[in-house]
Amino acid sequence: CSGCGHTLSSLPLSVMNWSCPECGADHDRDHNAATNIKAAGLAVLALGENVSGMGSVSVSGSR
Repeated sequence: CSGCGHTLSSLPLSVMNWSCPECGADHDRDHNAATNIKAAGLAVLALGENVSGMGSVSVSGSR
């Protein structure tokens, strides 16, 4: 859930809309996923790290 952070153990691909059992927020599956991916990317950017397309992390410059 992009609202509270709750993760479902599974959600069939045929389910496009769902409600979070923790906070009750209603979500479109794709929009919720995009919001979570954006938040993860912004967290990486805030740390000043570079991430390759393959998922590896490198730190440039001095801290």
